[in-house]
Amino acid sequence: MILSSEEGSPMSTPTPEAVRTGRRASVAAAVGTAIEYYDFAIYGYLAVVLAPLFFPAGDELVGLLGTLAVFGSGFLARPLGGIAFGRLGDRRGRRVVLLVTVTIMGIATVATGLLPTYATAGVAAPILLTLLRVMQGFSAGGEIGGAASLAVESAPARRRGLFGSATSVGCAIGMACAAAMVGLMTTVTTTEQMTSWGWRVPFLVGAPLLAVALVLRTRVEDSPLFQEMVAESAPAKAPVTEVLRHHGAATLRVIGIGYAQMTAGGLGSVYLVVHLSAVLGYPLTGAIWLTVLITVMPLVVIPWAGGLSDRIGRRRVLAMGLGGFAVLAVPCFWLMQQGSLALAVVAALVLNVPFGIVQGVVYTVYPELFPTRVRYTGVSLGFNVGGVIGSGAYAVVTTWLISATGSSLAPAYYMIFSVLVGLVAVSTVRETARADLQGGSGREDKSCAPTG
Repeated sequence: MILSSEEGSPMSTPTPEAVRTGRRASVAAAVGTAIEYYDFAIYGYLAVVLAPLFFPAGDELVGLLGTLAVFGSGFLARPLGGIAFGRLGDRRGRRVVLLVTVTIMGIATVATGLLPTYATAGVAAPILLTLLRVMQGFSAGGEIGGAASLAVESAPARRRGLFGSATSVGCAIGMACAAAMVGLMTTVTTTEQMTSWGWRVPFLVGAPLLAVALVLRTRVEDSPLFQEMVAESAPAKAPVTEVLRHHGAATLRVIGIGYAQMTAGGLGSVYLVVHLSAVLGYPLTGAIWLTVLITVMPLVVIPWAGGLSDRIGRRRVLAMGLGGFAVLAVPCFWLMQQGSLALAVVAALVLNVPFGIVQGVVYTVYPELFPTRVRYTGVSLGFNVGGVIGSGAYAVVTTWLISATGSSLAPAYYMIFSVLVGLVAVSTVRETARADLQGGSGREDKSCAPTG
């Protein structure tokens, strides 16, 4: 008999075996998302360097917009990847699909570091860059949904928030490693060396990271809940159709929250390198090392927020994080433009406290809104559509807003708009912290209405 990780009642004490299973799954989930966000962050951090290498336009802003547009193209492929890999994950299992997604992501990252530039290959250079970003985006589209599902399904019932936060820990580690690598390269190389070969090194470091991820993921089994579902009934034949037909409301909630999460989080972390160096004129090296600090700091906040959500509820913690963005956005971006790097450091660190809170709970909330039979598909579809609207557009939208309005506070206003959308979505989400995770019938959950 296959035991559910829920271990019966949501209030039962988890067994040592359940804790070990949850820990292995959480580590495996985290390492893959680390690679995804390592690649995601590297491209964002190096946008200023890559722009003249692949888009040698006379106007620097036009070249930067072209580089950021390629960045966005990868996000356009994410929903397609989410649909394709989500279907496989709900029919074949989480583990095998997560091995495929992390392999494709790692290959795309390393290949980017081997690309010829415009000076060498002409127009083929930006075309190849775009193709690799689409390849990376397609595979990444199947990563978060599977990683979050595996971690939450394998976690002990009373600790789903804490164990589910491992996915976000992986995101933060990936972004911190990316910032550290780019910061190291900008420190030890001259400007000429950085544009000649230095920018390639952070991408090539993706090779050993991929090897570690593959080793860890081959050592984990599918979640107990998925194995239990397969033993009791056939997997969903058409997970996407089932999600859209019976779980459309839950999908819209994930889209709204995901849009807010990715927009506000991206503006408060990856985009700051572009904002501080290209818009406010701070040295690129200083801006990148600042980003190391603001990506490491949430590593403390994320597990705390996840554990807190197990005690006081997901909705309260998520609303607290999104509300923090709304309150802090304008003051923090205003401090950044006062000409003091020290003030910019303080402002960026403060602005990323709510990011850590949001990250600590979202990847537990998303899987909890769907039944096991379509969980991978539901999370992947909703999150990636929200990601296209959010991360796929925030850099381009914000750069355009600054150019059109002349205001360096434009990122703050866009951040506030995004979190208001997220708060509306959160207000409609049912509390899931103490609910049973099973619900495998595939029918619409009538308890999706908000509760106190």
